[in-house]
Amino acid sequence: MADCEMVKKICLIAPGLLPVPATGGGAIETLMTSLAKENEEFDSAEMTVISPYEGKAHLDSSGYKNTRFIYISKTGILGKALNKVSCAVHRLMDNTGNYGMSAFYNKALKRLKKLDATEHFDAVVFEGGPCDALTPYSRQFGNRLMYHLHYNPDQSFRSTGYSRIIAVSEFVAQSWRKNCLDPLSDVVVVHNGINLSRFQKDVSAAERREIRSRLGFDEDDFVLLYCGRIIEVKGVLELLKAVRRIDDGHVKLMIVGSPDFAKSSRTPYLDKVQHLVDDLGNRVVFTGYVPNEDVYRYSKSADLQVVPSLWEDAAPTVCMEGMAAGLPLLVTRSGGIQEYTTTECAITVEKDENVIGRLAREISRLSKNQAMLFAMSKAALLRSDQFTEKFFYHAFVDAVSE
Repeated sequence: MADCEMVKKICLIAPGLLPVPATGGGAIETLMTSLAKENEEFDSAEMTVISPYEGKAHLDSSGYKNTRFIYISKTGILGKALNKVSCAVHRLMDNTGNYGMSAFYNKALKRLKKLDATEHFDAVVFEGGPCDALTPYSRQFGNRLMYHLHYNPDQSFRSTGYSRIIAVSEFVAQSWRKNCLDPLSDVVVVHNGINLSRFQKDVSAAERREIRSRLGFDEDDFVLLYCGRIIEVKGVLELLKAVRRIDDGHVKLMIVGSPDFAKSSRTPYLDKVQHLVDDLGNRVVFTGYVPNEDVYRYSKSADLQVVPSLWEDAAPTVCMEGMAAGLPLLVTRSGGIQEYTTTECAITVEKDENVIGRLAREISRLSKNQAMLFAMSKAALLRSDQFTEKFFYHAFVDAVSE
């Protein structure tokens, strides 16, 4: 950790949609919260977090002593219009720069300029957001500006202005190296970590029976868990269709999630999912959004977690959460999933045109093999130990310090 001594001040900039601490969910926001929480214990950096304002998050932030939270107020219609005009003027004046700044990023920069004048940040990290550094930020921070890559950049793109890319998996790091038309940035991999204890909490046999009963599941049902956003690329419809193919009424599915984390908005895709849920009757229970701290109750009440991603998932935290809860996993071959899981704790199927049939076959096979499920559960718990918040924090601080 000697290198970490060099970094005195690190600033993390949220994407601008959900708050930090992660009172409204969000994978990136949850990871940022983890970094802030670990910084309370290890204090390896003077950390600043830039987040959109939300009342509960602001209240929660008061409990952090080693991390400063700066909240950006919501911008009204007029403010957004003025911001667009300002960006357009700058583009006309400098057509080689990236001035596509949201009002959130614009307000954040004004605050950071004042702070940087007196404190001089050692590293400023965009958590998600624009892969091509915003010109006003790159001019302000120079080689101190970095990018935390949380998605798979699978098409050609331009990116200048970042000195380092911190990728959440080797899979997305390779995509960046392959598809970036300006390969000037250094790319390093830091695997995510989670609060393992949150998902390892004990649930007694009586409590498990009570939860299952409340959800409409019998003791001898084989309960699958899908936990995540209800969006097309996550493969929820394909999983539902796989359950429909299984001629065993004791194979049932619990869906935990919503389209937009805690917002729980209606979408055409959600309507399709709901229609199929209704069609399957008592074989499916749809809980809607569940706060992250309560998910363990549902995980501990299931027998198998399914992650049926149809796109190249960068590094879904749900895999780590499932392993920490001791759940065997059934996953697709997708992005960084195979870097986080092992063949001992996860069965992998291809996400091709036969994915529904493949999911159905593996679910049926696993539902009849308790010995295999038990072995996978033990392996999942062991594997989850590789992804602690402590490991994540120190690796991240090292990455921005080199």
